[in-house]
Amino acid sequence: MSQVSDEAKRNVALALHKYGLLKFGQFTLKSGIVAPFYIDLRIVQSFPEAFHTITKVYAELVKDLPTDTLLAGIPEAGIPIATAVGYETKRPLIQPRAKVKEHGTASLIEGNWKAGDKVAIIDDLVAKGDSKIEALERFKQCDLKVVGFYLLLDREMGGKQIVEKAGYTLEAAMTITEALGILLAEGKLSQSQHDDMIAFTRQA
Repeated sequence: MSQVSDEAKRNVALALHKYGLLKFGQFTLKSGIVAPFYIDLRIVQSFPEAFHTITKVYAELVKDLPTDTLLAGIPEAGIPIATAVGYETKRPLIQPRAKVKEHGTASLIEGNWKAGDKVAIIDDLVAKGDSKIEALERFKQCDLKVVGFYLLLDREMGGKQIVEKAGYTLEAAMTITEALGILLAEGKLSQSQHDDMIAFTRQA
């Protein structure tokens, strides 16, 4: 894995806070767990400065991949991010369809690819890991070889371990513990806010 610098992590954490991509409150996750914070990268493309900051971090993550590795984003959050990373790194991009159409080519995955090609999957974060395992099916159907998942954040809820147990690598630029630690150090969170969120992460 390419190492993401401390400065890059700081920039990402501050961007998440500044643009409201990290939200505080009560949020029900896909797993049904109610969390005291939510990371919403589906709206990051609406904030060019944050989008560029985050894109550069993903570019660091994938820079050591072989040049013949395709990039693909998981719908919905991963699609705009993968597109930006492909543009930044000059890597070819393919795109799984969120819903397969019965007309036209009826492709499961759009783009220029062939069976046996290697693909790196781009997504926003990992929590429990179930959505990552689900996402693999589309690529398996097309006989594409997934080399790993490349994400911005690991929520440290066991998802990374689930994906790795299934036989795939998962690289995250930073953990939620790191992000919250940076925001605490920068005065963006109170100690009690920080401690409550860390406590949730540890018990989830």
